[in-house]
Amino acid sequence: MSCHGIKSIVHLKGVASYQFQPKQDYLFAYSNNPILTEIHVLLVRVRPNQHIEGLGKPILKDPRICASCHAQFMDKDMNNWGWVKMQDEYSAWLKSPFSLLSQEHFASKELQRCQDCHMPLAKSNDPSSDNNGDIRSHNSPSANTFLPLLSNDIEQFEATKIFLQPNKLRINIDTPNREDAVQTLVTLEESLRSFQETPYYFYLNEKATIILVVSNTGVGHDFPGGTIDIGEAWIEFLVLDAEGKQIYASGLVDNEQIVDRQGNHVWKHDLFNMTGESFRRVIKAGESDIVSFSFSVPSWVKSPLTITSTLKYQKLNTRYAKWALKDKYINIPIIDLAWDSLLVPIKIKREVGKDNHANNDLYKNIR
Repeated sequence: MSCHGIKSIVHLKGVASYQFQPKQDYLFAYSNNPILTEIHVLLVRVRPNQHIEGLGKPILKDPRICASCHAQFMDKDMNNWGWVKMQDEYSAWLKSPFSLLSQEHFASKELQRCQDCHMPLAKSNDPSSDNNGDIRSHNSPSANTFLPLLSNDIEQFEATKIFLQPNKLRINIDTPNREDAVQTLVTLEESLRSFQETPYYFYLNEKATIILVVSNTGVGHDFPGGTIDIGEAWIEFLVLDAEGKQIYASGLVDNEQIVDRQGNHVWKHDLFNMTGESFRRVIKAGESDIVSFSFSVPSWVKSPLTITSTLKYQKLNTRYAKWALKDKYINIPIIDLAWDSLLVPIKIKREVGKDNHANNDLYKNIR
């Protein structure tokens, strides 16, 4: 009813900025008597117009209804400081290709509202279903992988994982094409002429750099979104040689750190103390971010190197979860949102010098 009872939107600044109108109940709506409950259900099915008018207000089809809660701010009355802007998924959606209201609207074939993504059509025998027997699903999957487990709702948890993983975000390892050309005496095979891509490899004992491209291709707003001050999204980057020995590993956390008026980290989600941000890193809808990793290739590695990168997500960071839940603390699941891998050959670099020229002359004589 927090959604279906909304009559109108007061403004788009958020923080429950709506007017609420309770629905008109049918007879025996709150009865615990099984017979009276059956009568109540029968009345709803026989005369569904009251049900549809009370719970199917036109505002529910408007994305602006989402702004009433999914946009937030604090003003001086709440924080004794001043007006501070916080999360705003609605404005991020407006600026995205999905709203058809941005300059990038050509990137989307048709309008995609918040409701289309988070409340997809589902079959139902509800009296308010359309001519195809569909209603909007009220499972409302999003990025909350914590609350379903806290209430032991495994079905909702699995539905949330499925919602998060299918191509909403992509991570790609850019092949490390070399700028230097190396002279060789090996005759070029004719079959190699058809290749369009420059070969890539690393030398032993050199410093290697790998560039990753992380793209927000299917999220209708910034990623990460929502309460990113207490959540985590990061890249796990791993380099192994052919024997499985670890060459390099990294998993830095890059989200948001909000601060109070003294510049201290506000980590307990006590947003009334928030006056700004010391760090914020998100990827806007339809855009990409670039991350680079550098590491040294040891002399002992066995070719090829296996490079893997995984975009990981956790709804609550461990520090906050342990403080908030105390004795009810559970391990917050880590979800793999996107991943990529690449095999890179290893070569031994031979310096070109006088001896090499002498070898070239010898090679010519042998031929």
